Amino acid sequence: MHHPIASLNGLRVFACFIRGTLLFLAMLITARAMTVEQRRDHLAWMQQNLPAVPEWNAWQQKTGGLPPDFDALRSANFLPDPFQFADGRAVAMPAAWPQRRAEIRELFEKHVVGRIPPKPMLDRVVPLEETKGEGYLTRKVRLEYGPDSKATTEVTVTIPAGRGPFPVLIGSGWAGALVRRGYISASYSGSVDQVSNLPQLYPDFDFATMGQRAWISQMVVDYLFTLPEVDQARIAVTGYSREGKMAMTAAAIDPRVAAVIAGSTGVGGVLPWRLSGERGMGEGIESTTRMFPLWFAPQIRFFSGHEDRLPVDANLLISLVAPRACLMNWGLNDEVSNVWGGEQSYHSALKVYRALGQPDRLGLMRLPGFHGANDQELCLDWLDIQFGRSSRTWTNNLLYPWDFAEWKKRTGETGEFRVSGFESRVGAGASGTAKPVALSSVASVADAEKLSTDTRAAVQWLLGDAPPRLAPGAGGGRGFPGRGPSSTSMKPVANPGQLAPDVAGWVVGRNSIEFGWNDPDRSAADTRRIRFGSGVTGDLYFPAGTPEGAKLPTVIWLHGYSYPLGYMWVYRRDLHPVLALVKAGYAVLAFDQCGFGGRQGEIGPFYDRYPHWSQLGRMVEDTRAAIDALEKETFVDAQRITLFGYTLGGMVALHTAALDSRVKGVVSVSGFTPMRTDTADRNTGGVARLSLQRPVVPRLGLFIGREKEIPYDYDALLAAIAPRPVFVVQPTRDRDATPSDVRAAIERARPAYALHGAADQLGLDEPNDYQRLPAATQDRAIAWMAEHFPKIK
Repeated sequence: MHHPIASLNGLRVFACFIRGTLLFLAMLITARAMTVEQRRDHLAWMQQNLPAVPEWNAWQQKTGGLPPDFDALRSANFLPDPFQFADGRAVAMPAAWPQRRAEIRELFEKHVVGRIPPKPMLDRVVPLEETKGEGYLTRKVRLEYGPDSKATTEVTVTIPAGRGPFPVLIGSGWAGALVRRGYISASYSGSVDQVSNLPQLYPDFDFATMGQRAWISQMVVDYLFTLPEVDQARIAVTGYSREGKMAMTAAAIDPRVAAVIAGSTGVGGVLPWRLSGERGMGEGIESTTRMFPLWFAPQIRFFSGHEDRLPVDANLLISLVAPRACLMNWGLNDEVSNVWGGEQSYHSALKVYRALGQPDRLGLMRLPGFHGANDQELCLDWLDIQFGRSSRTWTNNLLYPWDFAEWKKRTGETGEFRVSGFESRVGAGASGTAKPVALSSVASVADAEKLSTDTRAAVQWLLGDAPPRLAPGAGGGRGFPGRGPSSTSMKPVANPGQLAPDVAGWVVGRNSIEFGWNDPDRSAADTRRIRFGSGVTGDLYFPAGTPEGAKLPTVIWLHGYSYPLGYMWVYRRDLHPVLALVKAGYAVLAFDQCGFGGRQGEIGPFYDRYPHWSQLGRMVEDTRAAIDALEKETFVDAQRITLFGYTLGGMVALHTAALDSRVKGVVSVSGFTPMRTDTADRNTGGVARLSLQRPVVPRLGLFIGREKEIPYDYDALLAAIAPRPVFVVQPTRDRDATPSDVRAAIERARPAYALHGAADQLGLDEPNDYQRLPAATQDRAIAWMAEHFPKIK
């Protein structure tokens, strides 16, 4: 038996402990909190550097809204963890899920959709019209609800003939297919682009149009519950594009919705904000809040470039639906989405579905084509399965089924860095493996050349064991350099339904400012298509009217993480880099890299075919093969071939230049952060993002926890390129890099350039910006090229 005094003393001690702990945590939070002045400075930066949004400016001036305290928000550069509370505590599943779910919804309302009012009573249903067809009945009514019944919505239902109750799908445009399949079709008036009277009726709630339309769907469900023909346990909601975002929000806030079919939602739906945006060459927070300022709560714009600090994302929105059924649907080359990002949402949310015992209720549907690709019948097949109307099974075919642990187990890779002849030059560690390349004192050109030799050996080891490759022109294969059609003006040649669409032709045909590829700028370029390497197709752009016999300096454009469109770009109103370079007088070769655009299908089986190679290794090989092809083009000056890379493309450019002396210069924009200091405790997420999250360089994953042993780093890589010119653009707000480490790497490499009398050939631009390529930065890079690269004659 416990003594009451002892128990009381124990409680006092425990209370003191709790108070002390809370005080300590408060001190920590205060120590790292942003000041009001810092938040105002960030607002000033946004107003000066981001495109103006009149609606957002008006909101900010009216409310005095400031950016949140980013330092007080946890950073998750990949995805926020569904099993971790905002304060860092673990979520005990499944018992604590209701609490975590409530927190996620609260955070969505706070940061993304705005505060949503409680659902009111449905006051009246006013019949408007009713018509009978052959085998169905269509009824239109007006719902009245809210304060003084001033909120109204028109609903149209189409009910099949026969005995119910019938399942229902709320959406639009599917009535024909639904009635034939024995579903009730329900649709309601309005859109996310339409301003309603709800803000005036609910002035204490700031929900934006996305949240407003999702909130109205609850009233539609209320009405459906009054119909005897409705199976109340089998109500689903669907939408495509902006309505797909809305459908996800509607399902998240209304537990009566049993299933949601989310069609090509892009960001704000099933595609994470933080895995898209400018770094993914697609839509993101900045572009969405600029182009569609009514959709989401204005305060989300503060997270432009700070997506890692947003407490919620698409994986958590899907988790709000769990364990109810959710189908994620998009086109393979859908410009508002990307397969890899969507699959990461799927993997994360699937953990929640599994913990709640319903993993089969989360589905994927990937279709050939661009935005707009959809298959109503296939969607209804999935819905039949979820509603128990079909005994078929659904298979989620992943395009990016990467599992680092499985790769490591299957290959037996250990991270032992052994290269023949290398150990004799730099020595071996205690385990017998070669020591990493170190940029120590380099006193002579001979020292620098030896360092370059060692670096190239280390690079080739990390890139992996490449399969044999025939020399250019050997074997007579079709995959080697050859002429495409004669020079032509750029015209659309796309077929959205084909498995490997002509993405570039489709983009050019769109002639849209959102792709940075609109008239009159595109008229400045002609193009021809060439094939090279192991079946790679590229487009060679050059100034219109280039005279016969001209020899042009040529740039290879190496794109970033653009999964759907490859070397093209969307939601970027600045001139596309290819066109900007052509207007500057260059010929430009652009092609989709392995795993992107028209080549997305290559990466799934890649490591089954080449288990000890790497995606980065294949990219470097393709770039070198592109140089082979350019050397055979009559108007290309083979002595003036340079590389221009963005994010992943910048990494490819630097590695290619280090291995291939034919590269005469490099521009790398947000292309790297030093690997040996890129540890798990950094906000970047560490080298895991290139090995565990993405299969770019699997062998990097073998060094997690011992990053100092990575065989080489970017200082040595830059030194290996010397004295050829390199221009590094490193934004100071880049969340994929540590800018101070990038600067330090360049300074360590600079002596190697100085030995060649070329210290000024290694340039660094540090714009006060996040990871993007605005026109101002692009123009500075091209100006630097004109001054330092082999001159345009």
